[in-house]
Order: sequence, then C-alpha cells, then structure tokens
Amino acid sequence: MSKKVVVIGSTNVDKVLNVDKYALPGETLAVENHQESHGGGKGANQAIAAARSGADTTFITKLGDDEDAKFMIEGFKKDGMNIDSVITTQARQTGQAYITVDSTGQNSIYVYGGANMAMTPADVDQHEDAIKNADRAIAQLEIPVPTIIEAFKIAKKNEVQTILNPAPAKKLPEELLQLTDIITPNETEAEALTGIKVIDDDSMMKNAEYFFKLGIRMVIITVGDKGSFYATPASHAFIPAFKVKAVDTTAAGDTFIGALASRLDLNSANIRDAMLYANHASSLTVQVAGAQNSIPYEKDVLDVISKTSKTKEAIEKEKKQAAEYAAAQVPNHIVLGLGSGSTAAYFVKAINERIKKEGLDIQCVATSVGTEKLAESLGMPMLDVNTIDRVDLTVDGADAVDDKLNGIKGGGAALLFEKLVATMSDKNVWIVDSTKYHKTLAGQKLPVEVIPFGGMGVFRYLNEAGYKPEFRFRDDGDILQTDSGNYLIDITIPDDADLAKLAHNLKNYTGVVTWIVPEHL
Repeated sequence: MSKKVVVIGSTNVDKVLNVDKYALPGETLAVENHQESHGGGKGANQAIAAARSGADTTFITKLGDDEDAKFMIEGFKKDGMNIDSVITTQARQTGQAYITVDSTGQNSIYVYGGANMAMTPADVDQHEDAIKNADRAIAQLEIPVPTIIEAFKIAKKNEVQTILNPAPAKKLPEELLQLTDIITPNETEAEALTGIKVIDDDSMMKNAEYFFKLGIRMVIITVGDKGSFYATPASHAFIPAFKVKAVDTTAAGDTFIGALASRLDLNSANIRDAMLYANHASSLTVQVAGAQNSIPYEKDVLDVISKTSKTKEAIEKEKKQAAEYAAAQVPNHIVLGLGSGSTAAYFVKAINERIKKEGLDIQCVATSVGTEKLAESLGMPMLDVNTIDRVDLTVDGADAVDDKLNGIKGGGAALLFEKLVATMSDKNVWIVDSTKYHKTLAGQKLPVEVIPFGGMGVFRYLNEAGYKPEFRFRDDGDILQTDSGNYLIDITIPDDADLAKLAHNLKNYTGVVTWIVPEHL
C-alpha cells in the first residue's frame, strides 16, 4: 500500500546557468549556454520525488499569482500530486533560485524566497485535514520556521510521523526539533545544529545522540557521494552510495528524502532497503542536468536495481572464468604471487585445484591478510613475503585498465604489500572483467597511500595540483586503513593527464600506487 505523504515547503523556479568553472572575484567569463528555467525548490523537489516513487503525495506550498506559478502547477498535475493545498498570493512573486553548475557537476545556489517566505501558520491551519490524513509530513527550511512548527504540531496531535530536512543550514529552536521524529541533515547541516563536525562514524553517532536527547527517534546524515548514515537508539549503519559520473548534484538530496519517504515503513523496519532505494534514486538524479527534470520515476529506479543485481551475477561469472583461464596457464616450478580482492580469490581457488590435482611444485606468497587466510585454509604451500627477494609471477585483479594497458590498482586495503610483491615479480598478470575496461583513465579514481602523520601534507599538495583529493572512508563512515595501517587518498585523473608524468610526480610522495603494464603468460 502506497504511503500518504504531505510535504509542507517551498516552490521555486530555477534559473540555471552551466559554466566550465566558477569566476574568481573580479573575473569575467564567457559562457556558451543560455540560462534555462526549471521547476525547483526543496519542498517541490521532495514532493515530486515522493510522487514519482509511488507515494500518495499532497503538497502545501505558496505561490505568486504569476506565469511561474502556472508553470509549476501544470508540472505538479502531471506528476499526479494533490494540489488542493497549493496557496496563491498576489502580495509576492513565486520563489526564484539562481543556480550555477560547473563542469564537475558542483553547484552554487542563490534563493529569492518570494511567496515561500509569506507562508504563515494560518495558511497551514486552513489545510489541517491534509496533514491529519497523511502517514508522514515532511518540511524543509525554505519557508518560515513558525509555519513548520504549526504544521508539525498538527501532525503530532494526529500521530502523523514528522520528517525535518534542516536545509538550508541554520540554528533552529528546540521546539521544532522536539516535534521532529526523523531528521535528515547533510554533514554541514548536522554540524550547524549540534556543533559537532562530521568526520567519521564516531562523530556521526555523537550527532545522533545530540538529537536523541531532544526526542528525535531517527537521524539520517547524508554524506554526498560517499553515502548516508542512519541511527536510532537501537542500531546504526552507514549505507554507501552508488558510484556514478555526476553531471549536476542539484536536487540529489531532495530526491533522496522524497524517495525514502515513499518507501520507509512507519516502524522503520525496512530502513536499509529504503535507504538503498533512495541512494539509487539519487544516483540517477546526479546524472542529469537540472532539478525536477532529473528526479527519476519509480520504474527507472527499480530498473536500475534490477539491472545492478543481474549485472553483479554476470560480472562474478566473468571474473571466475577469467581467473580459471589464468590459472590454467601458470607454469610449474615457480614462486607465485597471489593478489588480493574478489577476483584474486577466484584465481587462488583455481590454482589450488591445479596444485593438488597435478602435484605442481608451486610456492605462493600472499599480498593481503585476506588472501593469506584463504590460501592457508586451502592448505596451499605459502612463503613469508619478508623472507624472499624474487617472485616469478604475480596474478591479481585490476580496478581500471585503458586501451594502452595503463591500469589502476587500489580498490582494496593491501596496497603496500601488493606493490612490494609486484615489484619483486618478473611478470605481473592482471585479470580484468568487462566493467574494468575504459577507453581512457580520465575521470577514474587513483589511490595514493600515505602514512597517517603525513596525510594532510600530501592532501594539500594534491589539492593545489588540481587532483581533487578525497580521503577514503569505510562503509561505516570511519576512515579506511590499509593492511599496513596507512590511509588512502583518492584523486581524480584529469582529462588531459600525462599518465607517465603523473606517475613520476606522485612517486615523490609516500606510498603511491603506480601503474604496471601486464604481460601475457
């Protein structure tokens, strides 16, 4: 049965300008694209996201008596929203947002509140029935806070679940927070409310505990393209995002909230599934320029979920077949390096079968703790990496490979060991499934391994060099450590990268993963 959702919030007409980069103070830049108009506003975005994901959605908003209002209402009707509670005023224009989007998909937004800021508690009272008849009520901060408080008072009085998206970030009265069941800030908004900076799993839990003391029952903190964290007094977890190439991040957070509201059971028993659905919806949004036009429909999200599931099965089959083929080519009487990760695990099992069936004289050295445990559990003949100075052949998986056999390793957590064994090897062979092939490595992530106390210096260098560095985090929100106890900084390879020069420059810094050209057996 579809959820009954009422959204109390803002409507804007977005004026969008796409640019290659943001102008510096005093700088004038020419742009090739003209300004486009799209529907927007956090309230409208969230209402549309909920409606497109199948929720029975009512929208309480305030518009001017103008052409922009007519344009927005027509869109609401097409999405099947209940617009009986849309209010019109002649005193203010419909809200406007001026959005600039750069070539990486990042945006800056300037908002004129207009009719949104003229929305009063009395307006809400006139549409009390719309709130009373809902399962959950959602509000944001692009309308006056007293109006939201009045809406949530009506909701609480009628046992309607309340969801507050505290955006844009600002300090809020405790009265509003005490009327909130679920709060959904991003990391910046969470810090603005609690004073606790979001940097890891522990700090997110401290944020959640702050909200719990106010009576809030669930906290969801979104962390951009890394994913989202949820916490209740009984449980918590970090749900990773799906990696896609972002074109425009506008409305991604709003899509997440609306999609989540359409799926989440009132007792929150399906929180993980609901957040995964919302993550998929957001991943589709960021791949399309614009706000409301980029919000996906339920069918689109379910199609992606279905394809992702099928693709995983097909890719695992590819990995296994390629690993078995590689194992069949390995010669006898050698020292063999065993890579790390899921692809290498298939190879380990396949070569172990050959060793046992054919009585091969092959001694193995592992590049990760996980691989070592697997090999030992299979009874394979193992050498200690600290006791050897030469390896005949190492077989491993790769994270990305281009036409020229430039490749990237570093998806796992054993980089230093992998690098040591690869350096000692006479030959290195990579097993690559179809998802790892790319025409160019431009836009791909390259991991840079750094010792913890040197991390910020390397990060600063990479940032100044234009590599867009990001520390890598675990799924639970804590910073990821390699098997050697080091940190990883992911950088993005630029379009015009000279890969040889890039590798040379990065070698001047601690623990960098370099490219290896694989050789055929």
